[in-house]
Amino acid sequence: MSLWSSTLVLYLHILSFMLTYAAVAVEYALLRGPTDAATVRSLETADVVYGLAAVGVFATGVVQVLYFGKGFAYYLQSPVLWTKVGLFTLVGVASIYPTLTFLRWRAELDGEEVPVQNLLGLSIPSRSASCDRRLRSTVGVELALLTLLPLLGSALHYGLG
Repeated sequence: MSLWSSTLVLYLHILSFMLTYAAVAVEYALLRGPTDAATVRSLETADVVYGLAAVGVFATGVVQVLYFGKGFAYYLQSPVLWTKVGLFTLVGVASIYPTLTFLRWRAELDGEEVPVQNLLGLSIPSRSASCDRRLRSTVGVELALLTLLPLLGSALHYGLG
């Protein structure tokens, strides 16, 4: 593949990551205030952007490993790559609770029947101060873990680990 193809895939990977981080940061900021109807809709929008951007990060990362960079064999044996993949997966798993909560809140706002509440053993609460604190903590952990991913990506690029 050409150098321009490699550059474009890396650019899309970085852009997708920036969108992912920005969407989670918006969720974190929105959870500081009251969870009124406008906030719930904004949280849902930010969560959709987060989900789509995370898919972009994953897809472009896979393309990079398979077709560009140091070669598939190098990446396959790299503990840095597996740490990066593990953290990314952990963020994805952590995001399930906020996503389900935002969906429930939106359904309540729209007067719809609330979707399944105990998916994956999670009890999805209605809006409350304690729920907001738990969500803010969860989203804060997501942000902290996401902050480590560019460091690991740089280490991977320079052959560390």
